[in-house]
Amino acid sequence: MLQFFLNPMMLLGLAGVALPVIAHLLSRRRYDVVNWGAMQFLDPSRKTRRKMKLEELLLLLVRIAAICLIAMAAARPWISSGFLMGYNSAGSRDVVLVIDGSNSMGRSDGLVSLHQKAIRRAQDFLQTLQPGDTVAVIDARDRPIRVVESPLQDLSLVSDELDRIPPPAGAADLRQACEEAVGILGRCSNGSREIVVLTDRQRASWSVAKDAAWKRFDDVLNFPSVRPSLWVVDLSAGLAAIRQNISIGRVDVSRDLTVPGFPVSLQVPVRNAGGTTVDVPLQILLNGQRVASLDSTVSVPADSETTFSRSIRFSMEGTNLVTVKVDLPDDSVMADNSGHAAVHVTTAIPVLLVEGSSSLDKTKWNTFFARMALTAPGNKAPWILTKTVRARDLTPDDLRDVAAAILPDLTELPEGMANALHGFASGGKGVFIALGPNSSPKSFRELYGRMIPQLELKRIRSADPDAVTPTTIAPYSLEAAWLNRFRERNGATFLTAAFERWWLTEATTESSATDDQPGQNARPASTERLKDFQHAGVSKSIAAQPMPVTVAQLTSGDPLLLQVQCGRGSVLLMTSNIDAAWNGLPTRPDYVPFLHEALFQMASSRTRRNVGFGEQLTTVMPQTTDETDISKLQFTGPFDFTAEAVIAENDREWLVQLPGTRLPGTYELRRDQDAAAKPVDSFVVNYDHAEDDPAELVPDDHARLRVNNRMTFVESMESLRKQMYGDESRSELWAFLLFVFLGMLMFEVWITRRLVLRGHADTLHHDQAAAP
Repeated sequence: MLQFFLNPMMLLGLAGVALPVIAHLLSRRRYDVVNWGAMQFLDPSRKTRRKMKLEELLLLLVRIAAICLIAMAAARPWISSGFLMGYNSAGSRDVVLVIDGSNSMGRSDGLVSLHQKAIRRAQDFLQTLQPGDTVAVIDARDRPIRVVESPLQDLSLVSDELDRIPPPAGAADLRQACEEAVGILGRCSNGSREIVVLTDRQRASWSVAKDAAWKRFDDVLNFPSVRPSLWVVDLSAGLAAIRQNISIGRVDVSRDLTVPGFPVSLQVPVRNAGGTTVDVPLQILLNGQRVASLDSTVSVPADSETTFSRSIRFSMEGTNLVTVKVDLPDDSVMADNSGHAAVHVTTAIPVLLVEGSSSLDKTKWNTFFARMALTAPGNKAPWILTKTVRARDLTPDDLRDVAAAILPDLTELPEGMANALHGFASGGKGVFIALGPNSSPKSFRELYGRMIPQLELKRIRSADPDAVTPTTIAPYSLEAAWLNRFRERNGATFLTAAFERWWLTEATTESSATDDQPGQNARPASTERLKDFQHAGVSKSIAAQPMPVTVAQLTSGDPLLLQVQCGRGSVLLMTSNIDAAWNGLPTRPDYVPFLHEALFQMASSRTRRNVGFGEQLTTVMPQTTDETDISKLQFTGPFDFTAEAVIAENDREWLVQLPGTRLPGTYELRRDQDAAAKPVDSFVVNYDHAEDDPAELVPDDHARLRVNNRMTFVESMESLRKQMYGDESRSELWAFLLFVFLGMLMFEVWITRRLVLRGHADTLHHDQAAAP
């Protein structure tokens, strides 16, 4: 009870109620009673005496109540007035509103979507704030977007920014969004700081199982001088849980650069989040036009996924947008019913072959099989145009007009060409390095040390001649999209080629990269992560670079193909050679498509058409394009998004970029004066498809999220206001009590006067009645 008094010590004044009682008792013993004869004629009636005693008792109670009122008024009692006048902020409050922008917020109750409801509830909440309160807004996506970065006192401006938030699309990382909110509040100065998350019950957005991330969040939450309060409002109350949802995962293509007529394979997972098997009708669209001949139906078991595959050939040059769509109009969440991929179709790709052999017999060249596979005699329309240059004659000019270079078993290059190759790869081109019997650890460091500083050669390993089965490529290791066709196709000869010799590689150290000394603590590279290199004793300057990834492995467990990013380009290292000296791959039919796939994949590395959320979009245009036209380029995207392209000059070509993407979906590069024409280029931004799981938070999840009083879950905005403002929406009663006290005093004076006057009147009436 004492919490309802601001000055509870003053309640000790209630002891004063004893004073009227004591005064009343003492007044009855003030005179001695002396009986004398005439007194009998003044004795009032029994009824009058009873009335006088009751009025005296009432007078005593009035005096006691007056003392109680004055004591309680001094203690300053208060009551919550929210239920009478509404719950409102008392001022001095900083608030960050976090709006969930994930796919599940697109569900509707028949009138508005949950996302629209979130915007309206946020705007209603602004009306409860007072002048001096500040508000910031975060749009929670795969990565949080600060819609209002610096908290504003102009609430009408905040309301306008809320209206501009795009509809829901993709995933939402609510934990990261809350971290961003804490960072914003850390720069604020008001005494109350609040984070209000407007979301639904979906579990995927919270990453509940990431305990380490939540422990870090607890540290972040306690960092500001005033610890923010985190409120989570469930806007999906009244909506039934999702019992069945079909979704399309990310569309993976074997390559996003190809030539007319060359097949491109696509794979896409089709997920069924429901309790029954569903036959899912799928449609494939090219540039928005349905290709009926590619329609298919896949059966997806309950709570599982099925991978859908197709091979597509393109006939027209330019960038084509491939869409895989679920044809289920009554699906619970429609936003995850389609996936996209962009594939650029161009003319034959120019490739440079660098020959290191000094033999005059071209059949003995290291590039012989590769040249025959890429430009077979009689092929009038090759997909790859090759040019062969002797290693001793190689110049930087030879690298200018090619998209990729093949360097088989080289031991030396002219002075300065190692740096030129590094610049070639860093500028967005591809380099295919094949080792062989002439390679050595020293020549590898001298030629490729700048492109692949994380690796060095160790020794040559030979297959066991007495082994029952030959050493071949392990099918399970072919995880890269451009190698899928060799793993999944029946009769793939790529996996049957026997390997007799190959080089072993190991992780390098900074000293070995500069002093030509092998590292003492090195470990095999294969698929090592950054922490593995650090544990192996690799210096930070080396470990900070992109790590080589094993994309193909031999059945011996040794890497065969390792790929690493070099600037904007890509380097592919083959630990065996590409002729028939060490392996039987050149004699297999799959040798030709393998080289094509590898070169197409590397040649496409300088552009970024299929990216993840937040990554930049990149394409290139020749500098023959008019500079005036280049300046007119702009990117368009989902929900009427537009942005000017960022243009940079790069080795006789224009580099056209969109630095960051804020929404998943399809984007186009257009000339701003010709919006109806075919786009210059197309792109796809993907999102984290873990969002497609509609599972909801359960009580155990709530308990884990509430650990350390981290957050409070509320069912409605009214409940939020009641809990947030409950201690502020109150009224003090001291003025009312003083007013009642004055009324009591007036009543006490009136009843005292009445007692006196009525007492005399009753006595006189008794005397008159007793006279003869």
